[in-house]
Amino acid sequence: MTVPRFVPARGISLRMLLILLVLVGSLFGGVPSLYLGFVVGSPAFTLGSGTEAIVALLEDLDRRHSALDRAHGVARSLVAGRHWPGAAGRLARLAALGSVRAAPQPYAQVNPALRVRLGRTDEAMSQLGNMLSEIGAMVELRRSAEARRRLLQADSLHAVVDVEMSGAASLGRSELIDRQRNLQAAAQEATRDTALWLLAGACLVPLLVIVVRRRIWQPLASLEQGLTKVSEGDLTAQVPVGKDDELGRLAEHFNAMTYVLRDRAEEQGRFAAAGELLAGIAHEVNNPLMAIAAHAEGRLAEPGGSAEQRAEMQQILRQAQRATKLLRGLLRFVRAGERRVTNVNLNEIVRAALDLVSYRFVVDEITVSGRLDQTLPPVDADGNRLEQVMVNLLSNALDALRTVRPPRVLTVDSWLEVERVHVAVQDNGPGIAPEIAERLFRPFATTKGRRGTGLGLYISRQLVREVGGDLTVTSHPGAGARFVVTLPIGTLAPAPIPEPAAPAAAPTYPLAGVRVLLVDDEEPIRRPIARFLARRGAVVTEAADGVAALELLNGEPVDVILADLRMPRLDGPGLHARLQATRPALAERMLFLSGDITQLAGRGLAPMPRERLLVKPVELSELQHRIEEFLKGTGGGRVLIVGVLLVTVLMRYVMVGCVVYFLLPRGTLCPACGIEMLPIRHLVLDRVFPWLQRRWCLGCGWNGVVRREPPAREELPTPRAPSRPVTRA
Repeated sequence: MTVPRFVPARGISLRMLLILLVLVGSLFGGVPSLYLGFVVGSPAFTLGSGTEAIVALLEDLDRRHSALDRAHGVARSLVAGRHWPGAAGRLARLAALGSVRAAPQPYAQVNPALRVRLGRTDEAMSQLGNMLSEIGAMVELRRSAEARRRLLQADSLHAVVDVEMSGAASLGRSELIDRQRNLQAAAQEATRDTALWLLAGACLVPLLVIVVRRRIWQPLASLEQGLTKVSEGDLTAQVPVGKDDELGRLAEHFNAMTYVLRDRAEEQGRFAAAGELLAGIAHEVNNPLMAIAAHAEGRLAEPGGSAEQRAEMQQILRQAQRATKLLRGLLRFVRAGERRVTNVNLNEIVRAALDLVSYRFVVDEITVSGRLDQTLPPVDADGNRLEQVMVNLLSNALDALRTVRPPRVLTVDSWLEVERVHVAVQDNGPGIAPEIAERLFRPFATTKGRRGTGLGLYISRQLVREVGGDLTVTSHPGAGARFVVTLPIGTLAPAPIPEPAAPAAAPTYPLAGVRVLLVDDEEPIRRPIARFLARRGAVVTEAADGVAALELLNGEPVDVILADLRMPRLDGPGLHARLQATRPALAERMLFLSGDITQLAGRGLAPMPRERLLVKPVELSELQHRIEEFLKGTGGGRVLIVGVLLVTVLMRYVMVGCVVYFLLPRGTLCPACGIEMLPIRHLVLDRVFPWLQRRWCLGCGWNGVVRREPPAREELPTPRAPSRPVTRA
């Protein structure tokens, strides 16, 4: 299958676009930070470091100036003759505090003008402190005249200190104000530049939005809409493919995925329709098969007739029974229904699957070999689903064998190993490549191209794993493939097998006195059933449809009623509904015939016990047995057999083929010119009537149906022993 591919325009990748967007965003956010640090950081740092130095110097000078003021006051008191204890010591301490710095001061961190002014102030304070200390010493030595002269000098120096201190403080404040102004100017400049930067970025935002919208938002929205449509069941959803980037390739893969899903859905729809058609055909073919079997069984029950005629009637009956078995298998296969795990025999499942595909063995010249271990314990599984698995494995093996030249060998083995039951299906076909074998059990993985869905093995493995088993494959190119189904031994109790009852002397007329009303619009089926029941002693009344049956019920009593589904004017469910409303006792005496009992629920029929349903074609002996069992359960009653059988082209074909069987020529030579005729394959004829064959004469052009010569019995090869260890009884 070729998926259409759209070639998008080349462009920058989505990954690179996202990287560029991240870089632009980082640049846009990082540049203002760097700019602010460069423009505002330097003035702020200068303001911080210089301010601390100026404040520390001014605080130290203010402390010393305060100490000198107090020392100057004490000195004036001492010189004036006002003494008190410890006054001289206090003067010395204050003078020392005023003349000495508290710690090394950061003069280097201030500007030169302020540094000079602070230096002069410091020097004046040191001189004043020394002078006040000398005054204290003179007072203690009672040198009053010298102390007064020295005090006058100290007064002059104190005034100088006051002036210097005031000037230094004023100059320091001016310095701080200038630095603050510089910082404010830098901050204003940074604010203006940042605003311009943000404005330029705001102008670029619409451009970025447009780029992101076109490259990211719109593709993601389209993908979301497409996924929503697919989740709602719309497999025609397509997503536009834009650039050749990650989202573009994702959209392209999405379109390819929907194309594959749509193709698979259409194919599955065709298979589902084919399955429904197959079920319908099987249902309709049951009608002529029942007529054929009933006529053959009736002829065999009658005395007389040559041995050759009875042998041919037995052959017709056997073939009708074989076709019945195949049709029931088809119905069971296409209408698996819900899962029902029971105790099943795996060998019987394998045999049923082989019967369903056995028509291909002769056509494709395939030899079947192998050994089924008869001592296998049962397994717990759904028999219908397990049969689907085996049919799928066998069909795959047959398809693989058709690709190689004879001899073609299909080997089926079963064995018990380590408390698990194994079934192997092996062929000598072309094998499976290793790269394909790795993904063989994935959905939509197939080796058949358009002819395969890629779901058979996937579903088969899921069905096997649901019951605790597994499905594996081993294959080598050119050496065939071997599929092995492994299942655990069953734990459910097997269904009890009833012991055969001792044979009793059967009465000559087991249905003697039983009044039967047989309603069927198909006389070829109604008549042999009526004759059979009459020979068993029943009093049979026939009706062509439900309306005629109601008229007969008004005048004649009956014991049991059998009803089928489809009839003209009034069908079986309609008849049952009318009797249920007017005469419920009669409604409880009805038995129903149907070619496909899975359709009963869809016909509006109330749920019926299993013993009241008969699946066509039914053997006449089985019909007799069911009527007897039904009469025992109901205590007697009137029997109404409503056989609803539609006449189809296929039924006519089957009937005509059986009627003219004895008139057809036998052999492979042309009846007109005697030349060897070529066989022609016919879908229905070869499968339903294997004893007939269509041939064409190359000489005169005659073509028609002839009786097939019985094939010579071939000796099958010795069954191959399983390649794995097995447990034998």
